[in-house]
Amino acid sequence: MKNASKILFDADNPYSINLTDYNILDIHTDSRQIKPNNLFIAIHGHTVDGHIYIEQAIQKGAQLILANSDRKEFIETTFSKVPAVLYVNNTYNYLSTAMNRFLDYPSHKLNVFGITGTNGKTTTTNILNHILNETNNKSGVIGTIGAFAENYSCQTENTTPDPLVLQNILNKMVALGIDNTVMEVSSIGLMENRTQETDISVAIFTNLTHDHLDFHKSMENYMHAKGKLFRDLKPYNERGEKNFAVINEDEETASYFKNQTQAAVVTYGIEKPADYHATDINYSQKNTQFTLVHEGISYHIETPLIGENNVYNILAAIAGAHIKSIPLDQIIETLKTVEAVSGRLEVVTDTSKNDITVVIDYAHTPMGLEKTLKILRQLGHQKIISVYGCNGDRDIQKRPLMAQIGVDYSDLAIFTSGHPRTEDQATIFEHMRDGLQGDNYLEITDRKEAIEYAIKKANSGDLILIAGKGHENYQIIGREKYPFDDHIVANEALQKRNKMNSVAK
Repeated sequence: MKNASKILFDADNPYSINLTDYNILDIHTDSRQIKPNNLFIAIHGHTVDGHIYIEQAIQKGAQLILANSDRKEFIETTFSKVPAVLYVNNTYNYLSTAMNRFLDYPSHKLNVFGITGTNGKTTTTNILNHILNETNNKSGVIGTIGAFAENYSCQTENTTPDPLVLQNILNKMVALGIDNTVMEVSSIGLMENRTQETDISVAIFTNLTHDHLDFHKSMENYMHAKGKLFRDLKPYNERGEKNFAVINEDEETASYFKNQTQAAVVTYGIEKPADYHATDINYSQKNTQFTLVHEGISYHIETPLIGENNVYNILAAIAGAHIKSIPLDQIIETLKTVEAVSGRLEVVTDTSKNDITVVIDYAHTPMGLEKTLKILRQLGHQKIISVYGCNGDRDIQKRPLMAQIGVDYSDLAIFTSGHPRTEDQATIFEHMRDGLQGDNYLEITDRKEAIEYAIKKANSGDLILIAGKGHENYQIIGREKYPFDDHIVANEALQKRNKMNSVAK
């Protein structure tokens, strides 16, 4: 509970409400969740205007309302007696302020690591979280697969949750005695100021490739959105500790991101000299080994994670942990036991049972798919069959790029559905075929049928990549979510294949 005068003191108060008369038990933006003595903040969202639910919030016990200034006339003409309402220019932007005041600024009590980039956010977050926890630095995660820590988990709708959800999660982690939070920071989350007033200590940039242009319209806008994480990064956090920006030196945009921040910059990379540099890299289906060079000293790294993209992810995580004073020898030891995130270059077959290899990966961007297929081609399989699609109602520019990459780097590419949403799958296929060079592809609309076909038709020693959905356990068709898990479909198809093989013998 907190007195309203401690939270809303700078809001416009045209009706001269005595804020000291009100104690706020909780804050909500969903009128259905309101209970007596809650503050209801009406948000004018993309699809719903929360101001039309003010009356419902009052009926449920909200004594104070915070609204947008441009909705003042609506409120005064809707209610015969104007409720206890205050105004700000933009309630969504003010939400972070209100939540931080209400919860006593939870991020000030944490080391918050913010990771942004097109690809690698989830895996880098997972690796860094593993390093922290294994070195007795209690840590939690917020990202694509939800928020979780020891004895705590919370489903989230967005990679970077809205300010109300985000600050509540951070507050919960503080209450659990957690010292560190590693979070994915999306470009859309940054544009919508979801991390506003979150005290980030370390900002990490992974890479920038074609994605989300349906939202950002251009790569320049997309880059600028990512850059906001670094522009907002202060030289020191609220506890007076030095902040850091960790930058992928091999990225063409590295200099841009370095120039965005006033914090100390450290770099990592493979191709160019960097503060944390990987050389002598050896890949196999079971692990990756390389030499880490830092300040002229070489360290041997061995990890069960496979592929070049994971070398980058590991380097970013190493840098993030080491600059927060975790010894390198301890970090290196933890990398031997780090596990792949579900659906990130995840091998789902067992060599003792299966004569083919099936890999599930979240790759849903042109660069992500290309990198994944290049990694898999290094593993020495007979042929590679890729199964993937492009989502409906999203960036159509990347569809022909995705199609061409599959044809170029697979022996057979099977185009199928991703999340069609409200778009006709035939139209998506048409966009994928636009300018396509090569005929080593098939189109199978039903994703289940496509996966089953690939596994059934593969020859012994082949590798099948099922890409685009990774950890997701649903498929969006129309406006509805339907249960769909690539893992389940693949395992069922593998069982059928094994039965057929045993009968044939």
